Amino acid sequence: MVIEKRGNIFTTQAQTIVNTVNCVGIMGAGIAYEFRLRHHDMFTKYQTLCDNKQITIGKLWIYKSKEKNILNFPTKKDWKFPSKEEYLTKGLEKFVATYKQKGITSIAFPLLGADKGGLKPEKSLEIMTKYLSQCDIDVEIWHFDPTAEDDLYNNFKNIFLSLEEDVIKKESKIRADILKKIKNALQIPEINSLSGLLRVKGVGDRSLEKLFIYIDNYKKEKTLFDF
Repeated sequence: MVIEKRGNIFTTQAQTIVNTVNCVGIMGAGIAYEFRLRHHDMFTKYQTLCDNKQITIGKLWIYKSKEKNILNFPTKKDWKFPSKEEYLTKGLEKFVATYKQKGITSIAFPLLGADKGGLKPEKSLEIMTKYLSQCDIDVEIWHFDPTAEDDLYNNFKNIFLSLEEDVIKKESKIRADILKKIKNALQIPEINSLSGLLRVKGVGDRSLEKLFIYIDNYKKEKTLFDF
C-alpha cells in the first residue's frame, strides 16, 4: 500500500528510510545533508564507494544503522546536474525486483528527484506510484514540510543558544562571524532544519558539520555526567 504523508520524513516509523544521493560522493544539501549529519559513518563509506565507482544509477545501497535501514538511492550522476526521469525508473525497477530479497518490510521515500533534483513533484509522484504500487509492503511517500518539527535541529538549537559564543569559538575553532550568522539564523521561524541553515549566505556545509559534531559531542558528554 502506498501512503502519502507530509512533514519530516525522519519521524517515520517505517523500518527503512530512503536517502537520495548522487554518484560522486557529495552530500552537501537537502535530505542527503541531513543523513550526512545523522550517520557520518555511512557518509564516509558512501564516499569510498563513489571513489571506487560502485554507486551508479539503478544500483541501490543499504546501510544498516542502529535505528533504521537506510536505502541510498541515486537520483543524479553528479550533484551539479539535474535528476532525470529515467534515473528514477531504473532505481525503482531495481527496488521492486529486490526489496523482498533485502528483507525490507516497510519503507519511507522522499519525492525522488524533486527539490534539489529539479523534477516536478507531480512527475516524481507519478513515476514513484507506478512502481511502488506493485509492492506488497507499506510504502510511504513523504512531501517535505519546511515547518515540521525536527528533533535534531531543536536539540542543536537549544544547546547552541545555551552556550557562550566565545566558548564555542575557542573549542570548535569556528570563526566568530560564522557563529554569529548561525545564531541569527536560528531565530528565523522559517528555518526548522539543519539543512535549512545552509540557505544563509556565508554558512557552508563543512562549517555547519563541524559545529554539529561539536554540539553533538557536548550533548553526549553532558548526558554522561548528568546524574
